[in-house]
Amino acid sequence: MRVTVKDVTKRFGATIALENVSLDVGDGELVALVGPSGCGKTTLLRLIAGFETPDAGDILFDGRSVLGVPPERRGVGIVFQNYALFPHMTVFQNVAYGLKFRQTSPDFVWTVRLRRPLAGEDVRSRRSLVRELLELVGLSGLENRMPAELSAGQQQRVALARALAPSPQVLLLDEPLSALDAKLRERLRLEIKKIQRTLKITTVYVTHDQEEALAVADRVAVMSVSHLEQIGTPQEVYNTPATEFVARFIGRGNLLPGELLGVDATRVLVRPERIRLNQSANYTLSGKIIAKEFAGDAVWLHVDVSGTALIVKAPSPDQALHEGDAVHLGIDRSDLYILPSDRRSPPTP
Repeated sequence: MRVTVKDVTKRFGATIALENVSLDVGDGELVALVGPSGCGKTTLLRLIAGFETPDAGDILFDGRSVLGVPPERRGVGIVFQNYALFPHMTVFQNVAYGLKFRQTSPDFVWTVRLRRPLAGEDVRSRRSLVRELLELVGLSGLENRMPAELSAGQQQRVALARALAPSPQVLLLDEPLSALDAKLRERLRLEIKKIQRTLKITTVYVTHDQEEALAVADRVAVMSVSHLEQIGTPQEVYNTPATEFVARFIGRGNLLPGELLGVDATRVLVRPERIRLNQSANYTLSGKIIAKEFAGDAVWLHVDVSGTALIVKAPSPDQALHEGDAVHLGIDRSDLYILPSDRRSPPTP
């Protein structure tokens, strides 16, 4: 299923939540919507789901407008931020509940593992399908548990299995990992990506965590307040940001005035890992370490260079570096990225 958002505007009273936003999600693609709180990414998700109606523009599934089509008839599966499990139902019953909304058309019914179109009496029994879904999300043997007896990570998987039960053509994930601790988020985001690849299901994944977006997505759509700033592969939005907003929001970076490095540009971006510590390069800057952050396999150094604070990723945490030490920073011309000067640059998040 191809999802197209075409020139969509959405207002809530005097507040413009989305303004002339366009987005195309290919069949089987996972696109992550990332941006600060209040930028409109959840509103965009709710428009795709059918919970909201745009004031202008259109939303199309495989080229056909779905405006006026209710959520239960759009063929979408949704995982909410709070999972919304039924507390009085077992794991099995929660997942089986989703089957009430299962599409009956042969075009939309498929087994989870094989994704082979089935119809009528050939469709597997409800119990067999629920077990298959629970196996897919790694919860085999927990069918009779109640939600209160599950960990947060297990509850998230139940919500995902329930969303997949109706055999949706589009999967919508609204901050699905925000309530989990860092290590569990890291593990589950890989599992979600694996399941999405297995089912080849078109997916829109909303998150405020740019690291999460870069890790799971085929393409990343970076949003500022009511606008889509850039859409591209994780590598594209990290290495070649289209605006100053994207450069600041995605990853750590140093934005410098061009004249500081002898480059004729308004703004120049250099990533911390591209700066060479105490090594020669096209440009050499002298500075002093004003702060250190230990990160296990590396150290982030904050270096003052003539009143400008630069972030440098030192490759070895064992290196004898201390606050107050004088250092030289080497930057090659090839490590500089000149930001486009003809693009709107929203306020820094």
